[in-house]
Amino acid sequence: MSKDSFKRVMVGQYTYETDLPVKVGDKVMLPTPYWLRDVKGPTFEGTVTSLESKYTGDCVRILSICK
Repeated sequence: MSKDSFKRVMVGQYTYETDLPVKVGDKVMLPTPYWLRDVKGPTFEGTVTSLESKYTGDCVRILSICK
């Protein structure tokens, strides 16, 4: 999948990339930052707060939409 097919969305105050059909209010599974994995585990749940982001730096990807 090309990087161009990913859109950037906000989960709280952070930007993530996804090719999933997310909408505001969706609960999504996210990778935990590496420095917190020993304490928090490999993933955590967040809520999509915006379908747009002005951030242009590197992002991690949303893993899945929680059902």
